[in-house]
Amino acid sequence: MANDSEYKLDPGPLESNVLTGQLTHRSQDIWEGNVNMILNTRREDGNFWKLIEKYPIHPRVLKVMRLSGLYGVYKSNWPAIDCEATITLQDVEVLYGLPVNGDPVLGNEMIRTIEDWQNICQRFLGFVPSREDFKTNSIKVTAFNSHMLSQPHLLNMATQDMVNQKARCYMFWMIAGMMMADTSGGYLKLMYLSMLEDVDKIGSYSWGSATLAYLYHFLCKDSQSTQNEIARFLPLLQIWAWERVTVLRPQIVAHRDARTICHVGLPRGPHATRWFAHLSWTNTTKRVFKVYRDALDSMIEDQFIWEPYFDDLIESLSLYCHAGRDI
Repeated sequence: MANDSEYKLDPGPLESNVLTGQLTHRSQDIWEGNVNMILNTRREDGNFWKLIEKYPIHPRVLKVMRLSGLYGVYKSNWPAIDCEATITLQDVEVLYGLPVNGDPVLGNEMIRTIEDWQNICQRFLGFVPSREDFKTNSIKVTAFNSHMLSQPHLLNMATQDMVNQKARCYMFWMIAGMMMADTSGGYLKLMYLSMLEDVDKIGSYSWGSATLAYLYHFLCKDSQSTQNEIARFLPLLQIWAWERVTVLRPQIVAHRDARTICHVGLPRGPHATRWFAHLSWTNTTKRVFKVYRDALDSMIEDQFIWEPYFDDLIESLSLYCHAGRDI
């Protein structure tokens, strides 16, 4: 009788031309027993949420943000970052209200001088960062945060130009610090700033498509075993998992129902705001990778929700959360 040690399970793939990057993929390391690899998350939006919690955004500024298509990201608040189904454009639109139909998002990476960026910041954002606040085509988050804290309130007699500048500050931070975040560490890429020049055109861009494509592109890179950091719009990934995978979701013990809390003339928040609640982890594991992996490995079909957005739910949302439903 053959010794048990002679039997080894082959993880595959059976056809080597199917998964060409398997040997450098993180799953290979996990299979070989290296289970303690950690991807450190990079986000540059922590101070953003602290800022708006202490100094709520003025309704005039919110109206500009509403027209930009980025209003849903603001309303969804800040989830804590602790998936063959996959994130789709419908998820992006329903969960965060980002437009999924429109002009492509093409950031301008043209190299500019510091003086050029200072002039652009003055025109678009209403302040002039110091030379030390720039690094190539990026600006320090600390400099940006300092400016926002120095002028947290909008003057009652503010002109529309001043309102637009304040709105661009919030929108730029959301785009460069959340939706298109990278692992640069403490910097916001200025390549997206030029797309915010005309506030009436911001909402014509397909921000949802760009955010999803950006996330997918870098998830491939982040799956490599040599990576130790991960960025991009991780709240989308987490909220998607909570919506679909029942073994991962925390228990909501008290709703804050942020979707119904809004200024007059502004719509409710998107579906992701339901997770802006008091959560309990009593019956849900938190930050224990082995338990998570075991839970995913032993999942049964009923523990995955294939169709989370029924017609009645979609119809209950604001129009901007299902405007691209037919594409």
